Amino acid sequence: MITFSKLGKKGNLGNQLFQIASTIGFAEKFGHEYFFPDWNYSKYFKNWPPAFYKDESFEIVNEKEFNYYEWNLKKGNYDIDGWLQSEKYFNVEKTKKLFQFESFSQDLYAKYSFLFSKKTILVSVRRGDFVRHPHYYQLSYLFYFKSIIENFPDWRDRNIVFTSDDISYCKYHFSFLKNVFFLEDLTPINQLVLGAKCDDFIISNSTFSWWIAWLGEKEKSKIIRPIKIFQGEFAERNNDSDYFPDRWFSFDDSSFGIEKKYFTLYIRGFLYEFLIDIRFFYHKSKKRIKVLIKQLFRGLK
Repeated sequence: MITFSKLGKKGNLGNQLFQIASTIGFAEKFGHEYFFPDWNYSKYFKNWPPAFYKDESFEIVNEKEFNYYEWNLKKGNYDIDGWLQSEKYFNVEKTKKLFQFESFSQDLYAKYSFLFSKKTILVSVRRGDFVRHPHYYQLSYLFYFKSIIENFPDWRDRNIVFTSDDISYCKYHFSFLKNVFFLEDLTPINQLVLGAKCDDFIISNSTFSWWIAWLGEKEKSKIIRPIKIFQGEFAERNNDSDYFPDRWFSFDDSSFGIEKKYFTLYIRGFLYEFLIDIRFFYHKSKKRIKVLIKQLFRGLK
């Protein structure tokens, strides 16, 4: 028997989908049954198994490396703990079947049918705690824009759909596009459902972006992804070579220039990033100054 008892308590939706898919993959590979605790998102998937609990002891098995490696789970009861972020752990057929959306998805498709009046490019932008984070590879607005114009020659004839945890950022940089749509005021599961309906994908280095592309991938889909997910010393300690499937296209935006006709976009973007930098360093400095003042007053007592 195999389970993942921390489901719902270790990361957000994208992380949780990895944990589920990999746990099922282990169960299939080693001939075990599997079960999961109650999960907040289970009602959105029509093939989700009922939760149940075995009154047995489980050996906790922790992930040893970020990259894919061979596990030995042949005999016994196991409670897996880790991030498990590689398609190589999956049983793809069973995962695709498990993550089929419930009937609510049809209502969403009907409500947002205007998005799909043409072929679509889904652009998934991650901001939030990734911005200026020392561990995560930083993607600017230029990565997404260059990904569109360099990889999709017919992009002007498509509907370009943005989803993000910072949609105002996307609007600031991309509202000038005449064929752009922004998914707003939607829950993560609704963003996942609509995003996966699209034809092609440009994704960030977040797990949520990864799953939109993976669930939405069709026979002729093109998926554009960053060159890596981590940076710095953290990248040296965590090998991310198995994170993205080999069939997805790695895109290094630094290898491409930007046409003069998009100069205004470039200047606006530069100023935006400059202001973000000022705010970031101001808040860091403010905290440091407060600490120094406290230390100073302690020394005077």
